[in-house]
This record gives sequence, structure tokens and C-alpha cells, in this order.
Amino acid sequence: MQKRVLITGAAGFIASHLVDALIKSDNFVVGIDDLSGGSVDNLPKGTAAVNNFKFYQVDIANYSHAEEIFRSHRPQIIYHLASCAREGASELQPYKITKTNVLTSSIVLELGIKYKMERLVFTSSMSVYGKGKPPFDEKHPVRPVDPYGVSKAATEQILWQLADTYKFDGIVLRPHNVIGPHQAHYDRYRNVVGIFINSILRGEPLYLFGENHRRAFSNIEDSLPCFIRAGEDKRIVGETINVGGKEFVTVMELAEEVIKNMPEFSRPEIIQLLPRPHEVADAYCTTAKSEELLGYKETHGWQDGVRRQVEWTKAKGKAEWRYDDLPLKPEAMPTPWIKP
Repeated sequence: MQKRVLITGAAGFIASHLVDALIKSDNFVVGIDDLSGGSVDNLPKGTAAVNNFKFYQVDIANYSHAEEIFRSHRPQIIYHLASCAREGASELQPYKITKTNVLTSSIVLELGIKYKMERLVFTSSMSVYGKGKPPFDEKHPVRPVDPYGVSKAATEQILWQLADTYKFDGIVLRPHNVIGPHQAHYDRYRNVVGIFINSILRGEPLYLFGENHRRAFSNIEDSLPCFIRAGEDKRIVGETINVGGKEFVTVMELAEEVIKNMPEFSRPEIIQLLPRPHEVADAYCTTAKSEELLGYKETHGWQDGVRRQVEWTKAKGKAEWRYDDLPLKPEAMPTPWIKP
């Protein structure tokens, strides 16, 4: 039976893949995005897609505009992915992070309850774990060390409190370091693979924060089935589940993998910088729960994710860097974040 599905942040990286998949499953999909971090080019085109898809370029923080969409479509399932995902820069723009993440989430939850949603899948983040001994499992204490992590942890708590009161199905996914096509490569503050690719396209150095920091990168092709199942499976109601790669690598190894996939370009200089404020050196998660409940499989792997993202980004072409006028500037401002 066709479901009415609403996806926030629909033009973003993970969400746009989710839009495509749910349309193919014959759902009616409503997408909302203000295009501050996503691109309309990521969204479906063509008659078949138009019949099953409606897109609104709207800032969800505008309550009345958001309510018009909820009232018109009364979504049964909501995937809430809209956020400002600049974790590293969140201490430099804390107001923007909390407004975009916590206020927007509260509006989505309130309107979802008001218009009788059945289920909300919230895309949180590994950042809620903060510092500790990886791999982090879902029982690891929630101790975020930056405003971005705090905003995700706060939204999780609001979700669970409201789900208990209003009896809708709540699920929290904590993805980490997902990579692949559709990921923005122009943002100076997020998406390390995209930044590396664009830097090589532009003939610029690669900047690495810290020394041998380790992460587990996840191919969107491996992670996407988990997001789809989260909107369907009754067994996972009330669960919090990590979603991401099984194999951790250093960021230096990641840089070398990107370089390997761009042999036609000059090898870039690699410059190591001091860690960003409160940056966690080693951060990766367990996969046992996602394998058991969401059927997570490492079928494609992170190297294939890098390869596919390189191919997609090269087809898009090099981009001008996008900078914000950051309201706060630390004494040791990271070199790549300083607008020329």
C-alpha cells in the first residue's frame, strides 16, 4: 500500500538517495529543503518521478510555511534529516547550529504529532558519544563535546519524550561518515571526502586536522537499505541504532585513496594542521545492532564509496568554496576556514 512519506533536508546527500529509493517503492514522497546545504540537482526529474514526488523549497524554521505542507499532505512517515551538519565549525556558529537543528526538529515533531504521523525516523549522529574508547556502541554514554553533538543529543531526548506522550513510532539512527555521490564538495567546513576531491580539482593542498585520526567511512550503497528499513520495520520502534562502516582507517589513508582515484591530476601537497577545537581523534562505532535489526552489510565498502564519489564529483566539476561569515573566530583559526 502506498505511504505518504515526508523527508526533510530532501536535497541533501543521504536524503536525496532516500527520495529516489522510496519513489521507486511506489510511495508518495514530499521533500522539504531550503537548499542551504543541498542541491536541487540531487532530486528526481521526469514524469514518473513528478507523479510520486512533490518538492518544497522552504525553511522549516518558518512554522506557518511548514504547517501548510503538513496540513496539505498529512505524512504518515517522516524521515527527519534536515540539519546544519558542520560539526567541526559548530563552536564558531553555535546560534546557527542550535536554531537549525533543535528548533527545526521541534517544529517537525510538533507538526508531525498535530497531523497524526505514524512514525518518525530521526537522523542523529555519532557526535553524541563525544570522547571515549571506540568503537562506540549504542549503550555508550552520551557526552557530546561540541554544540553540534549537543544539538543532536537534545533532539533525541525531545523525540523520546514526545513519542512516549503521543504514542507515535520513534526511531533514532546514528550514521557516521557516509560517503558517495550527491555529497556537497564546495563547503569548507564539512564532508572531508568532498573537500579532498575539490581541492585536487582546484590544484590546492589537502589539509588534515590532527595526526592519524581514525574514522570508519560508509558507502551510501551499504547504508541506504538501513534507512529504508527504519521507516518500515516494526521491530525497531523505540530503538537507537548506529549506521556506518565496519573498517576504520586514518584520515591520511583516506586522503591517499582519494589521490589514487584521481591519477590524471597532479599529486597534491598534504599539510597537517592542529586538531580543531574539541575534535575527537578516534571515532567509529559498532555495527552489530545495525546488522541484527537493519540487515546492514558491507557489500560495497568504503573504497568503492570513494571511487563513486570521485567519479560523480569530477562530472560536476570543480566548485568555488563556500564560506560563512562566522560570528566567532578562535585565536588559532583553521587555515582552510579563512576566506581569502
